[in-house]
Amino acid sequence: MVSTRSFVTFSTVCFYLTCLSVAGSHADVHSTSTRRTWDQAIAMAKSFVRHLNLTEKCAMTAGIKGRCAGNVLPIPRLNFTGLCFQDSPSGVGDGILYATAFVPGIQIAATWDRDLFYKRAVAIGREFQGKGINFALGPMMNIDRNARHGRNWEGFGADPYLSGENAFLYVQGLQDQGVVATAKHYICNEQETNRIYATQNLTYIRSYSANLDDKTMHEIYLWPFAASVAAGVGSVMCSYNEVNNTPACQNDKTLNQLLKGELGYLGNVMSDWGATKTGAQSALGGLDIDMPGSDGLMGMSLVEEVRKGKISESRIDDMIIRLLSPYYLLGQDQGYPTVDLDRDVLENHYQINREISTAGIILLKNTNYVLPFNVTTDKHFFVYGEAATQSRHGFVGAGELQHGGATYQGGGSGYVEPTYAIDPLTSLLLKSRDAHLQIRYITDQSDYLLIESSFRYHGFHQAKCLVFISAFSSEGFDRLDLLPANDGNLLVRTVASHCANTIVVVNSVSQLDLEAWIDHPNVTGVIWSGMPASEYGPAIVDVLFGDYNPGDKLVFTIAKKASDYGTDITLSFESNYVEGVFLDYRHFDKNNITPRYYFGYGLSYTTFSFSQLVISKTTVDRQRRIRSYANQGTSTLFEPVYQITFTITNAGKVYGSEVPQLYLGFPTEAAEPPKVLRGFQRVYLSAGESKTVTLVLSQKDISYWNVVNQKWSIASGNYSVWISTSANSADIKLTGFFKI
Repeated sequence: MVSTRSFVTFSTVCFYLTCLSVAGSHADVHSTSTRRTWDQAIAMAKSFVRHLNLTEKCAMTAGIKGRCAGNVLPIPRLNFTGLCFQDSPSGVGDGILYATAFVPGIQIAATWDRDLFYKRAVAIGREFQGKGINFALGPMMNIDRNARHGRNWEGFGADPYLSGENAFLYVQGLQDQGVVATAKHYICNEQETNRIYATQNLTYIRSYSANLDDKTMHEIYLWPFAASVAAGVGSVMCSYNEVNNTPACQNDKTLNQLLKGELGYLGNVMSDWGATKTGAQSALGGLDIDMPGSDGLMGMSLVEEVRKGKISESRIDDMIIRLLSPYYLLGQDQGYPTVDLDRDVLENHYQINREISTAGIILLKNTNYVLPFNVTTDKHFFVYGEAATQSRHGFVGAGELQHGGATYQGGGSGYVEPTYAIDPLTSLLLKSRDAHLQIRYITDQSDYLLIESSFRYHGFHQAKCLVFISAFSSEGFDRLDLLPANDGNLLVRTVASHCANTIVVVNSVSQLDLEAWIDHPNVTGVIWSGMPASEYGPAIVDVLFGDYNPGDKLVFTIAKKASDYGTDITLSFESNYVEGVFLDYRHFDKNNITPRYYFGYGLSYTTFSFSQLVISKTTVDRQRRIRSYANQGTSTLFEPVYQITFTITNAGKVYGSEVPQLYLGFPTEAAEPPKVLRGFQRVYLSAGESKTVTLVLSQKDISYWNVVNQKWSIASGNYSVWISTSANSADIKLTGFFKI
């Protein structure tokens, strides 16, 4: 049965730069960092640079060999011990010991809970700081444009606003611990196919080019990077691909004009590992440090370029100032830990990892309230599928190849080797012991003789059947299709053809095609477990048996067929973003396509009602969720202009949570999609409890990018306001409008 116990919750009314009430919120979390402003940090970096000679300065523009994934030259005579750069966005990676494999971006985003966004980042930051790492190579905020993209699991889904909220709070959580966050991969790195292309002698020819217009750049792909800059991010990593036919790491438009110019970014731009294509041309195009530095394109090679007049020494100075400013900004010059990548920094982070893992599991289908299971009446279970148990490849192999077994995270540089991982079957067996349940299982899903024979076991026809399927992906390649591994669809259909209550648990990196079985009458329950990391087993059991009431939501649309998405991996070297701003649910709305499950969708074991919508210009006293290292400049874009207030009530019988989502419809002048996400809040309520929720719209939220005037503009006319529980118009609970 569903637990009625209360969870610790926070009452916050905010968007990424404004909190109207922060009592008990993440603002109270202890910070280990020395607080400085950018002006103070830049002044200290300039003072340091004045003591360097040209050779030393140039040497610091490229990485060197060392203990970390990336290393910056130490200057012993100035008591500077160098800098350590290390993966990954979801924990300390690159194969080191004693680090927590935290849930990846796609899972934390599915919680739709800003306090959890921040708490996860704090824990990740503590582990990086504890190992003496200066720069963490995260967060990853590339938009889920292509369902088959191999790295979707690292990011925050398909919506720029939701990604921006995640990015902002990740930057704060990490940098509050004194660790420099790195926003990546800048920009439009939405596929792995053709990201690097070279001749046989490894001479660079080109990568694929993401070709897009100015409006699309600003309103979709630049949005989360702009949020990161506003939060005060210290580093940005440029990507392998080209943007409008210029390599991203030497792209004057995206690096100098957009990032450092329009956004007023004050930190450094580092290359992705091997993404630098030229030397002085990259430096002039906006690149500040070449990683890992072994290509010889920058570093000492720039000494001669300066002497030849191809690049000025003042630009070299600027590169080092930008490199060192975040170091001083976060107080890393004052007693920062020495580098020890294998230092035990685990603390009790498994607890927050379990909380977030559980909070990111989504209930998609629950026919006749088959879930949650009741241990007094639901006593007999059959478990099927290799995704219920550990991979035969172990944890290391799990990050390197397509595999059977429970999938805790995807592969590539974002992979964190876990110290442990608990699979669903293990936790189910422990639950069986404690609750006196009968559990039988078959994890070899290729043995259909054994599977078929299980249907004749004593008690089968009274049992509930759990079928676990998975889909894996990795950096370096894109998925071939949107199907589960090892013919998981056949497994589901086979079990469902015999078991009247089949519950499917989908353990997937991102979108999956569910059509082969989703409408089968015996598939009565579907749970999207996503990428739940090493606490997967306890998390899924808590949801199945009602110890946790799911309130989580999809961060992408699940289509009925792959072509419905309207975008896909480009096999040529020209990836044309012809869909413009009509991506994911915006595309489905524009083209009147009905998906299987809408963006923002997710069920609960309780029900909610909404009432009393009030729209007004905001007059409340604002308290900024900003730090001394924030970088908002003098922009008024983030000033709140409207507040949307309503009441939500838990109309059911058990404690639970709902995520009211604010969608905005713009006047025709703005040329926007039918509706766009511009606010949300996860609200936790006891049975019968009501709360007043206030969502705030900033000036940027109600603006569109004016390509003629080259600025954010507010259109004249009526703005529609919808409070909904998904992007499905049928899920809209309250409607209103305001006029400008």
